[in-house]
Amino acid sequence: MKKVILACLLAVVCGVNITAQTKWMNPLEQGDNIVHGRWWNSELKDNYHRLTPRAEGKVRSAVWNLSQQSAGLSVCFHTNAPSVKVRYKVTRGLNMFHMPTTGVSGVDLYATDANGQLRWCASKFNLSYKDTINYEFKDLTYFTGEEQGYDYELFLPLYNEVAWMEIGVAEDRELRFLPASSDQPIVVYGTSITQGACASRPGMAWTNILHRESRHPVINLGFSGNALIEEEMFRFLAEIPARLFIIDCLPNMATERTELIYDRLLKGIAILREKSAAPILLVEHNYANGGSSQQSVDWYTHSNEEQQRAYKALRKQGVKNLFLLTHKELGFTQDSMVEGIHPNDIGMRQYANAYLKKIRKILRR
Repeated sequence: MKKVILACLLAVVCGVNITAQTKWMNPLEQGDNIVHGRWWNSELKDNYHRLTPRAEGKVRSAVWNLSQQSAGLSVCFHTNAPSVKVRYKVTRGLNMFHMPTTGVSGVDLYATDANGQLRWCASKFNLSYKDTINYEFKDLTYFTGEEQGYDYELFLPLYNEVAWMEIGVAEDRELRFLPASSDQPIVVYGTSITQGACASRPGMAWTNILHRESRHPVINLGFSGNALIEEEMFRFLAEIPARLFIIDCLPNMATERTELIYDRLLKGIAILREKSAAPILLVEHNYANGGSSQQSVDWYTHSNEEQQRAYKALRKQGVKNLFLLTHKELGFTQDSMVEGIHPNDIGMRQYANAYLKKIRKILRR
């Protein structure tokens, strides 16, 4: 015991750090434009929500509550630290019966090196889910030079509200936050699948894959069970100077809501066209359980037919820059699903691939 105490005293006297000190920084204290993947940043500067506060009371309460979950949001920063720590607190349940904690409440880190190569950073289970959630991304190696560091993007939880968050690195290392892109975004209005169910981790949500691989900013306005093609939501969509609008609501419009699709789409597209000439992509209902349920096939086919009817009517009215992504193009297989409704990671990749192919044709890039 005396030897241990003596060693500690000698370390202090000699100025040796036994444990590297961590400096912690709150992204929300680094400027108004630090949260990536949303519009209305100046109105949302003190939280990780997705809709402007002006939406409260105008959209349904279920949509408003879901908008407080951080799906599609990210924080970008530059560092040359060999270890990146993240600590934060969430306000809701950690997981769901069909979706793991790492997807519902976890974070996901990607790095871009000096040559532009994208690198996924594994947590290697250096994480804990307690009152405060902790992640540590250790043993980070800078193959293009430690002095250059990497640009990092930290994707936030898909199905939880982040109450507060801090990112930490060693005191002697650089940590600099990067502002959100000013490029016109791809704006996605959709269902739980858009929000991210049931990706195993945030980076595997198809909207986040689309963002990384298209290099476009993507705004995720997915609201689980509540993408009902509503006029109020289209009015907020129309505030965004989008590069492309994606409307992927049909999974929430099956059965008794199918008869609403035609009129609501005509109204919603008219609202967008009052403000924007940007391309609009309508997406059909995707499904993979047709081999065992004719009833499901009938439901999904009927909703797709109603959207096709609206699409043809809009084209006949002279609405330009309107596109359709079909069920066949999405190409789900029996391995794509969790429970017959939500995609697993295979399905998320298939979604992203189909979107990337279609969007590149639309945007010619």
